Amino acid sequence: MTDTLRITDLTGRKTVQQTFQSGALHVISRSGLHAAERLLLDHLGSLTPVPAHLLVAGNRTGVAAMAAALRFPDCAVTCHAFDLHHARAIARNLTANAFSCRFCCDPGVTVPDAVRPPTGDGNGSAPVSLACTATLPDGPFDAALFMSTPGSTTGELLLDQLEELHRALAPGGTCLIACETHVPALLKQVKRTFGPPAVLFHHGPLCCLSARKRGALANPRDFTASFAASLPGGASHTLYSLPGVFCHRRPDTGGLALAEVAARDLKPGARVLDMGCGCGLVGLLLAAHQPDARVTFVDSHSRALAATRRNLDALGLTAESLVLSDSGLAVTGFDLFAGNPPYYSDFRIADCFLRTARAALTPGGVCLTVAKTAHALAERQRELFGAAEILPRRGYGVVRSVQQGEPS
Repeated sequence: MTDTLRITDLTGRKTVQQTFQSGALHVISRSGLHAAERLLLDHLGSLTPVPAHLLVAGNRTGVAAMAAALRFPDCAVTCHAFDLHHARAIARNLTANAFSCRFCCDPGVTVPDAVRPPTGDGNGSAPVSLACTATLPDGPFDAALFMSTPGSTTGELLLDQLEELHRALAPGGTCLIACETHVPALLKQVKRTFGPPAVLFHHGPLCCLSARKRGALANPRDFTASFAASLPGGASHTLYSLPGVFCHRRPDTGGLALAEVAARDLKPGARVLDMGCGCGLVGLLLAAHQPDARVTFVDSHSRALAATRRNLDALGLTAESLVLSDSGLAVTGFDLFAGNPPYYSDFRIADCFLRTARAALTPGGVCLTVAKTAHALAERQRELFGAAEILPRRGYGVVRSVQQGEPS
């Protein structure tokens, strides 16, 4: 019997079909699976005995989770993603392949456009649990699948996840690890965490390892970092960040520039929307500067909101809300919008930021965004708001617009 998984809406010659597990699994995709993902699929059979509870981490398509659910139909599979954008992609693929699913996020976090994949009988396999959380779900799991690529996992996040995987596994549990990385360094870290692994595949920067949990981790590490940040003339505040969060271990210069300009427009009792908040740098500095300001923090990354929550607690501040979103926020009545949009994705994310600001701000509300080279951002902001000025700060350009009429 052959199972087929499809993770693209394209058909015919516009797709790539790949075969795994000696012909037992076909995967149809837009351009083919990443080599690390292919290694996981080809080595699923190395998981013996058959796991009853399986964790999948680092896989952004959901194919590894679906393949495991098909191969081990009585196994409870949990798939984890840090970023809601990736969780939503996984949910779409689960839905397209008739898998039922249960979704969860961290407590105290609002998901305005919740992931709601079907929860019925699906294709007959047990439902896949999909978690978009700041840490890996609590186990114990009998086995785990983990993949990492240079574009998906920073070095420090990789080390952090290895220790989290060790924590989540039951004693004797197996972790199947597929990575594109500097293999000698990975082997050293896996050995430090699990003991000597079995090398199932190694060619160039690609490898697949099997590691077994032999006991408690002798010296668990804390990868949390702290740094000082302040507004000019204001008190210095210690903020915390986590691996995977934007500008881990240091304050972002563009964020500082944005906060310093935003403080000029901050009025008592203002409602502030900090979009793409990261560890909360901008909104936290504004809230500390004007304690009766009401700040809503938005980010698509669960670890960003976890770091923001920790910083709120450390500073004795409260947020109006913490929002996990990859598509903006359909809430109005804000007086100030502050956003530091990422530069990648052909301006699509920056456009999402600006459209959110246009819809969220009250008449007279101020939209502030920041970029190293701000002219393109200012032009788009000018199209939406009618006017935009670039304010130089710290080598960045802070783009300022005022909401002239009702949101559109």
